[in-house]
Amino acid sequence: MAERQTSLLEDDESLAAQRAWEKALGLLVHKLTTVSYTSFVAPSQPIRLRDRRFELAVGHSFAREWIERRCAATIRAALETVLGHAVEVVYTIKPSADRNPTEPEPERTADAPQPERPTARSRRKAEQDERDLEDLHTRMCLPINEKLTFDTFIVDQSNRLAYTAAEQVASEPGRHFNPLFVYGPSGLGKTHLLHSIARRLHEINNGLRIALIDGETFTHYYVRSLREKSFDLFRRYFRSVDVWLVDDIQSIAGKEHTKEEFFHTFNALHQTRRQIVVTSDTTPRELRTMDNRLRTRFEQGLIADVSPPAVETRVAILLRICQTEGWAIPEDVLYFIAEAIQSNVRALEGALTRLAVHSSVLGEPVSIDLARSVLTHFYIDKRPVTAKPRLEIDTVIEAVAEAFATTAEAIRSHRRDTPTTRARQIAVYLARELCGDSCRAIGEAFGGRDHTTIQRAAQKIESSLTRDSELRNMVLSLRSRLSR
Repeated sequence: MAERQTSLLEDDESLAAQRAWEKALGLLVHKLTTVSYTSFVAPSQPIRLRDRRFELAVGHSFAREWIERRCAATIRAALETVLGHAVEVVYTIKPSADRNPTEPEPERTADAPQPERPTARSRRKAEQDERDLEDLHTRMCLPINEKLTFDTFIVDQSNRLAYTAAEQVASEPGRHFNPLFVYGPSGLGKTHLLHSIARRLHEINNGLRIALIDGETFTHYYVRSLREKSFDLFRRYFRSVDVWLVDDIQSIAGKEHTKEEFFHTFNALHQTRRQIVVTSDTTPRELRTMDNRLRTRFEQGLIADVSPPAVETRVAILLRICQTEGWAIPEDVLYFIAEAIQSNVRALEGALTRLAVHSSVLGEPVSIDLARSVLTHFYIDKRPVTAKPRLEIDTVIEAVAEAFATTAEAIRSHRRDTPTTRARQIAVYLARELCGDSCRAIGEAFGGRDHTTIQRAAQKIESSLTRDSELRNMVLSLRSRLSR
């Protein structure tokens, strides 16, 4: 009798697993790459569902390795969507004889595609497919800034909710605050929080595919995928990510086709409980040119704001930068800077860096007088001023070319020798700092380079300025010349 009850219980567990798996396949067919789905996931066999533990048998060790590395998060999310609760997925390998010849085939729904046994050719295609996705990831996603961590983020009442929510998201992606929408004026730490989330997630699970992009980059690569007939790769990439971090969503607000694709991508990820974090300079309701259906989806998660910090917090931010960089700046000077710059943390950091560099180059001790003379352009000047003529990107390129004894054509070219590459990076950095053009416009002026390449070139120079005195002197000299 006991044996019969055990048998009935196992049958129930097997049937529950089979039904859940069939429904999950209906979601997974749209979320995974064709090769991953048909060659490795669809042929898998559900064994049992017991105590929120789902056992899934795969065909061989290669399939288990492939699924665990590339599909595990998506499969778990699909099963949790179907079951309505958290679940642990355990992968086992089928015996060589998958099924007793007299045992009937398990029923499948009409919508579930028939499995396809993996072959050497399909494995090679799957590996190439994954390489294509990784290549697109490298080109499109922003590099994680190692300095922007939760530990270096200064918390006060102006940003506590956003910070706490970001930490929670990084600890348990997809389970809380999905989506998380952070808004506030530029320069107050929204991008810092996105990089902090990405870094923490990499530390917890280096196998996660994390897409850290901004709205402008999404638009650029969407349009490019249509032009180059690679839209299928573009769409498959975004359906494969585990966490999607989007900065400055307001930049897609007026672009109809981009908004449409963003909406479908958002839905695909959200339905399978993959974490989405979005930042904007305004609330969802104030994104007037954004579709109502997108605004309502942003509002269904947690909306957190960041606002200008108090003067004590601004001083704490400056002290943290001094500790990180090893700068000895008197406290009265730090208060002077914090009182002068009240609304933008990015400007606060830039002012301190500029002061420290000037002190080092000129050999003068840091004082309020030096700060006042060096940081004049950071303050609101109430006197009428004559507007300077706009600095053109071509002027920057020509000035850098002259300094490096090369030509503007060489800087715009695709030459990769060290002197030309360094000259190009410096020119990109100065163009971003002085011209006020978008990264896309700068990229066009530098021989048609894309937005991400421009960002990386500028970041490389920016990160080297405090360590390389020769580079710092060169950049300061060029900047002074171009600012006249």
